[in-house]
Amino acid sequence: MTEPDPTAPDRIRVADRVLETARTDPGRIAMVQTEQRRGGVLTHRTWTYGELSDRAERLAVGLREVGIREGTLCSFMVPPSFNALVLGTALFRIGATLVGIEPYSHGLGRVGHCLDRVGPEVFFGTPRAHLAKRLFGWGKRTLRQEFVVDGFWPGVRSMDELVVGRAPDEPRPADVEPGDPAVIAFTTGSTGPPKPTVLRQRNFAAMVESVSSQWSLGDGGDVVDMPTFPMFWIIALSVGGQVVVPPMDFTTKGPGDADPAALLRTITERGVRSMFGSPALLRNLSEHARRESIEVKSVRRIVAGGAEVQGPLYAAVRDMLGPEGELYSNYGATEALPLCEIDGTTVLEETWARTERGEGLCVGPGLPGVELRIIPVTEEPIANITDVEALPVGEIGEVIARSPHISEDYFHDPASTAANKIADPDGSVWHRLGDVGRLDEQGRLWLGGRRSHRVITRERIYLPLRVEPVINTHPAVRRAALVALPRAGSIAPVVCVERDTGDRRDASVIAAELRELAEAHEATRGLTEFVEVRRLPVDRRHNAKIDRPALGARLARRHG
Repeated sequence: MTEPDPTAPDRIRVADRVLETARTDPGRIAMVQTEQRRGGVLTHRTWTYGELSDRAERLAVGLREVGIREGTLCSFMVPPSFNALVLGTALFRIGATLVGIEPYSHGLGRVGHCLDRVGPEVFFGTPRAHLAKRLFGWGKRTLRQEFVVDGFWPGVRSMDELVVGRAPDEPRPADVEPGDPAVIAFTTGSTGPPKPTVLRQRNFAAMVESVSSQWSLGDGGDVVDMPTFPMFWIIALSVGGQVVVPPMDFTTKGPGDADPAALLRTITERGVRSMFGSPALLRNLSEHARRESIEVKSVRRIVAGGAEVQGPLYAAVRDMLGPEGELYSNYGATEALPLCEIDGTTVLEETWARTERGEGLCVGPGLPGVELRIIPVTEEPIANITDVEALPVGEIGEVIARSPHISEDYFHDPASTAANKIADPDGSVWHRLGDVGRLDEQGRLWLGGRRSHRVITRERIYLPLRVEPVINTHPAVRRAALVALPRAGSIAPVVCVERDTGDRRDASVIAAELRELAEAHEATRGLTEFVEVRRLPVDRRHNAKIDRPALGARLARRHG
């Protein structure tokens, strides 16, 4: 493990960086809001660091005047906008704790449960968020103040009313310690109820530092970043770069619903150099670029995350980018993002061929400061790292990791903490990723899939990310998913197949060919049952991760 930089900040410095940039270069563009008008015309409204810092510092004073201060739990339901950046910067300035819940990703019915688990005292939301809050009764137990952002809501004070007349010459720094909670972010809930992940000041600061270093963002002077995921505006602001908010509906639609033509025009017109995107969004972008013969010359780095990135997507994105552009895949979790990274060139020239032979999905080595370890798979809690031995190179087991940026616990949830965290005698904490995989001789991680998605039969164990890429090589298969089907007291491994729309052959012929393909590879040998489905269900947050529990439940009902 690369030792963390002892000079790295142990508290969030976003507000300080915004202020520093405003003082040295007040006219530098901090944010661009791109909107699509009728006829597809794009409009770009810009704000400078001088404007952002002035408003954020004046808001910070107003927040303190109404009792919002260090440690105050603030629900933040504001999609990317200038006021979202102002509010976020001001909350970081005063040391409040941001509670991030995504109504679309988590589902409106789950939001109330999430809020009740954390108990925020203050609610910041758009008019849409306040409408949902009223309809679903969110936060009645603990909320004592509420404010509307980017609009009007009857009977609720506007955030604008908190902005005082003049910014202080020297802002009052937040009286926080490295271990104080900075952000509480809920996991997706794809494998159970969403868990409230605590990112403390030191964790969040280390995460920002890690991303800045890995992305080579430098001092931010030439950073033009387009976040396609809520709160990722933090990346550019943390280095004094430019945030380009794309024409997307972050509140009621997923990234796969975004208009690829509008996003590509935004990238070109604003000279976007870096961006994060889900595989679903990147697939749509690359397909549109291919159809329209569009080359995205300004982009140097695209980072994909949220679901497995398949080899064909690397190739499609490479075709879309200019000679200096590259697609990278980041591996991690809400509790630990990012952990590993691999570039598209390595995937296409080396690892993808092995993935298609059933060796698993290579996500690269651990990033600087990240230590990876493989341990025997167990469903039981592990109290201390001394209670388990690391498995040797090449052996498949459960993936765990530790790093300064990884969350250490869950908010007021000792059961989840015990199930997912492992104490180390040196005082650090290991996080259980919930995945199985192996490390190779180069220290690279090869994933086999979620621990809970393994299909365990009497004869053997099948792993999704060793099975599905093999089946996906068949020309009639668009995408495949391995699920377990309970049957007569045992478990049957079933591969659900989403057929390529261009293949019209009989399903029995395809199934016979798939059985022959499965027998040719050790990872898939013994698989005989293939079921066609019209469309595989995917997660709401990224529109890309196969929802295997939902698929298994659907299959069980069909064969019940």
